[in-house]
Amino acid sequence: MTGKRFETPDQFNKNNDKREVTPSKLNAPRWFEWDDVKKPINPATVKISMLEARKWAILELTSAGIPDDEAKNNIDFMLSGALNVNYGMLRANMSRQMPSVLAALWPGWVSELIHHTPPQYILGHAPFYGREFIVDQRVLIPRPETEQLVEWILKDAGHSEHPVSVLDIGTGSGAIIETLMLENSRVKGFAADISSEALKVAEMNAQRFNLLNLHFVESDVYSALGDLKFDLIVSNPPYIANDDQAEIDESVMLFEPHMALFADNNGLAIYEKIACGLNEHLADHGRAYFEIGYKQGTAVQELFQTVLPNAKITLRQDFAGLDRMIRVEK
Repeated sequence: MTGKRFETPDQFNKNNDKREVTPSKLNAPRWFEWDDVKKPINPATVKISMLEARKWAILELTSAGIPDDEAKNNIDFMLSGALNVNYGMLRANMSRQMPSVLAALWPGWVSELIHHTPPQYILGHAPFYGREFIVDQRVLIPRPETEQLVEWILKDAGHSEHPVSVLDIGTGSGAIIETLMLENSRVKGFAADISSEALKVAEMNAQRFNLLNLHFVESDVYSALGDLKFDLIVSNPPYIANDDQAEIDESVMLFEPHMALFADNNGLAIYEKIACGLNEHLADHGRAYFEIGYKQGTAVQELFQTVLPNAKITLRQDFAGLDRMIRVEK
């Protein structure tokens, strides 16, 4: 998290006083006394310390069968995200009273966690490369692994004085292309997605970061791009094989958009589409970067090498030593 200060209860309440507050569908926490569970909670009546609220929430999650480590991580993520502070500052302020609006929201949020809603969707934002991006069920939640792909691109790009046109295929929340533009002012961005709803989220993030020159296009890979060429193409496409759904976390299966997760042909179908038009849409001496599944390195490398036999192709591993990224240099 990037917050630099701890919001006082009054500051949090002022910033969140328009949020709808309704009771949890589960049993209310011990510090609530309901006269009528159908009535909205009066935040002014809710008083509890951060520590007590955290302990209660973890107990609720673990009692529902959620592993202890997962419960603690999700609760700490929710608290730090809601208050815009880092974990260290959160721990240092555990004895303080929880802002009353947050305390009133808390049982409902814990209920959502018990039902496997990702905490990022509950908060409405997710961290990526030091910034908070708006997310909801229309887009995937940005992952730390994708930050490594962005880091690779930025390192290769260096500090070029010339504009660089970049196409992000399957932009989702816009986290990749918008981060590239924010980190390198020479990037001229194009965000493409087959989902008009995903593009709405990406547009909200662009407005949030004042990226007024980012172009959005509803496109199935290159279908709406005509004969445009780009200096750089990047994509984190759907790459999970349909047969691997059993390996996916329940929260991902229940809430994240399957269109952005799964692909036919052992997860290679979208790479095949991208490869077919890569020569046409990637400028001479251009580069393309892709996130890949940890079992797909050789297959994706061979796929692009077949289409561009003279290209230099490089696989890169993540922090766990697994093939997770690939670069194609034309």
